[in-house]
Amino acid sequence: MATVGMKYALVCGARDMRGKALEVLLDLGALELHRLSAVTGGRAQRQALIRLYEQVRDCGALDVPLQCPEAVPDDLVALAEQLLADTDGLFRELNELLAIDERQQVWGEISPGHLTDLAEEGIHVQCWRTDDPQSLAWLDSEGTVLWQGRHPQNAREMLFYTLRRGEPLALDWAVNLALPDRDPASLHTQISHLRARIETLQGGLRWLARERIDEFGRQVAERIDELSIESGRIQSHADEHVFVLSGWIPADQVDACAQRLRQVAGVNASFRDPRPGEDPPTLTRYPAWARPIQSIFEFMGYRPGYHEYDAGQLIIVFFTVFSALLINDGGYGLLLLCLLGAGYRRLSAALGSGAVQLGLYVAGATALYGALTGSFFGMQFESLAGIPFLHLDTNDMIRLSFGLGILHLSLGRLIQVRRLGWSAKMVAELGWLAMLWAIFLGILNVFTGQPIPAVSGPLLGLGALLVVALSNSERGIIRGALAGLGELLGNATTLFSDMMSYIRIMAVGFASMSLAMTTNLMAEQTGSVFFGGLILLVGHAINLGLGIIALFVHGLRLNTLEFARQVGVIWSGRAFEPLARFQLKNIED
Repeated sequence: MATVGMKYALVCGARDMRGKALEVLLDLGALELHRLSAVTGGRAQRQALIRLYEQVRDCGALDVPLQCPEAVPDDLVALAEQLLADTDGLFRELNELLAIDERQQVWGEISPGHLTDLAEEGIHVQCWRTDDPQSLAWLDSEGTVLWQGRHPQNAREMLFYTLRRGEPLALDWAVNLALPDRDPASLHTQISHLRARIETLQGGLRWLARERIDEFGRQVAERIDELSIESGRIQSHADEHVFVLSGWIPADQVDACAQRLRQVAGVNASFRDPRPGEDPPTLTRYPAWARPIQSIFEFMGYRPGYHEYDAGQLIIVFFTVFSALLINDGGYGLLLLCLLGAGYRRLSAALGSGAVQLGLYVAGATALYGALTGSFFGMQFESLAGIPFLHLDTNDMIRLSFGLGILHLSLGRLIQVRRLGWSAKMVAELGWLAMLWAIFLGILNVFTGQPIPAVSGPLLGLGALLVVALSNSERGIIRGALAGLGELLGNATTLFSDMMSYIRIMAVGFASMSLAMTTNLMAEQTGSVFFGGLILLVGHAINLGLGIIALFVHGLRLNTLEFARQVGVIWSGRAFEPLARFQLKNIED
């Protein structure tokens, strides 16, 4: 289990020592202050300042003239916020005018006033679009159409103008386009003025990014530190004599924190374990080989609750195995190994070393599985140096998929059994495990055309009996049995669907192999080296891309949904966010 234990910390002391205590906590970066009220200096505001810095920095690449403000204020952060806010407001206004201009383009330079004057004289000019050329030809023969042509934005439609005296024309086979409501010359002048104002503001941002970025960065860093300290003030109690603040700290950092705080005169700290009902933050530390799964969890937003089981090390193992079967081609694995190995440094800088390391795991497992089955780029080999490869037919793949499924789900249930210890609920958990195996035996034999084993029925009945009788035994015999029956009826179908979900391993693996073989066949049938090679390149690239997508759609789902449900993980955790200094030089990292 990789979740780090937490302690509840209480720090108090003389009122005039509060600043020094907060400075110690800032330097340690070990304490998350207890959220007794809303935090104005919280993570959201710190992230907003970081984004502000990044926005200004990126403005240095704008292709506009530098524009130094007439009076440069001391507060460069406020200047940047004002420039960006004004720019955003002008862009919104510009986009509205551009939308009006685009809508009115069908009218060219015609002024709305001219059309209004004609309408007052009983002459109505209208613009239409239609996809009915026969009706348009009939209307043209009547002499009503002034002009017609293809629609500039949709070649399948016709655009035409009509002139009629008396009443406006009404057509049920064409769409009447609205009359212009803005004078084109005035509209274009406004658009030009807005673009000039935006360029001026962008010039100011570019000047700030080129000439004052270092000073601006220091001011942003100071603001972030002030917010961190201010959050400590808001989340603590203080009067004219004493201050008190509380929060969560990793258990392995308690000694260092206590030692540092003892050096501050008039400050004391105490620590205790979490109490029932308290919800500490989750901090995970995995061994080096399992750290890639943490990158995936953070990217997908998954985090186990503090009191939930952290199965990250098991998940990375099964995710890797499932990935090999989903891609189902050793050639793709070797190709990924070469690509990831050759671009390791650049890809690590762009995607993170954890993601690249996980990719290497998947590529290695896929290459190994291909070496066992003799499958490379859609070609099936019988043997190598007299050693035969494994040849898995449909029934073999069904057994392998569901076999991995029962192993995966059973481990989840056994983890729950171990966590519960000897108790009635633990025996009820064994009942769920018995039902899971009965469902597995039934599904496996139905799919392979074999008779269902005789043991499946008694195993299913025994499991159901244990669940009904012992799941809620603390409520009494009758009430507990009724509650257990409700739990059985509510979750039995879920247990069945969880087991059935593993058929996707076989289905996607066979689909990947079939697409690779079809690509090879199509390339061979062309009879051309060039076109055949092009089909091979595009076809296998698409197949590999679909395989990588399948890793997250199917491989990750089987771990974070079906498996997690057996372990009782609902991913309810929140990140541990200690009070700490933010340095802009580390933003890029």
